[in-house]
Amino acid sequence: MTCPDDDIPVVLWWTPFGNNNQVKTCGNAKCYFTHDRAFENNVRLKSILFYGSDFRVHDLPNWRSNAVSWGLLHEESPRNNPILVHEKTLNLFNYSSTFSRFSDVSLTLLDLLSLEELIAKSYYVPAKEKSTLIRAKNYAPVLYIQSDCDTASDRDRYVSELMKYIRIDSYGTCVNNARLDDRFKGNYLDILNNREFLSFVAKYKFTIAFENAICDDYITEKLWRPLIVGSVPIYYGSPSFKVSYIKSIITLSLIQISLILQLNT
Repeated sequence: MTCPDDDIPVVLWWTPFGNNNQVKTCGNAKCYFTHDRAFENNVRLKSILFYGSDFRVHDLPNWRSNAVSWGLLHEESPRNNPILVHEKTLNLFNYSSTFSRFSDVSLTLLDLLSLEELIAKSYYVPAKEKSTLIRAKNYAPVLYIQSDCDTASDRDRYVSELMKYIRIDSYGTCVNNARLDDRFKGNYLDILNNREFLSFVAKYKFTIAFENAICDDYITEKLWRPLIVGSVPIYYGSPSFKVSYIKSIITLSLIQISLILQLNT
């Protein structure tokens, strides 16, 4: 157990996350961040941090005093660790940084880097050209790409039913009916932000953007990606997100949804 400066406050990552054994500076403040649990009883310990996905109630530090605060970092939905929906669990923490707007440091817009991304036309494909792709290249009007097939929102079942009423190109492992070009093979998460792949998504008029869990303020790249490339998102997710092409998908029947899409194809 070593620390470069005896005067620097210590922040202990109880569940390892980020850089280890480093001094970080924020304005005039400096802290020493470490994963080393030997610092648990150090007099300079000021805070203990937990990453939500790895939080376990059977593996907690001993409470010392109010002088040592506990903090939670978690950008994922509670589906990732269901114990985090319980008030008793959340009350363990003095502060939090999560997707919720009510967090001390909110991560609601974590996946949107800037407003400029939304208004830029880097990937823009005119609607007329998209209609030509549907007729000449056999593109479906709707795109679906998901490889997490076990979700609390049960999105795949809805997509399977919607496929009975309108054509959907599904390239992920979930409800798959189309084959991705070989150039997009590889690490799934890396491909999703590949410029060539984003240009491919931009060719579709509509993109199904269903979150894996339905929670207030839980808005991920599934919504932002189609908006950035100019594909209209069919969104099902955070109830607090009120502006969408189709306002509330669960209030419309599958036939109504398909008719709306067909009229705009």
